[in-house]
Amino acid sequence: MTEHRQKGKSSARVMITGLVMVLFFCGLVFFLVSEGQSIGNVEEVKAQVRLKNLADLNSENQKALMQYRWVDKSKGVVGVPIDRAMELVLAELQSNKPHPAGPVTPPVAPTPPGSPTPAANNQKPAGQP
Repeated sequence: MTEHRQKGKSSARVMITGLVMVLFFCGLVFFLVSEGQSIGNVEEVKAQVRLKNLADLNSENQKALMQYRWVDKSKGVVGVPIDRAMELVLAELQSNKPHPAGPVTPPVAPTPPGSPTPAANNQKPAGQP
């Protein structure tokens, strides 16, 4: 009978120890998951930095395309807004009228030295009819 009590006590201890270990494991998993969500992911942080840099670059480009600005003040080069630049180019292209094409002459091929020219072959000697 005493052996039966000891087996019951040891099995109860094993059950309690197992239950405590399972609860400890569940608590540890819950803690790690909650901490993992609060720590920012490195890739997310890098993506946010890249998006901010892209937004800054786009705003600078829009500003450059929509305003007058000095490109090189010492040379007197000025940047104009893109809409105005398109108007100026369009007006310039409309003022240039196309010219009719003249006759096209093929380029003359160079003759090697010492060979007769084509004009010399067409001439007949004075004594022959």
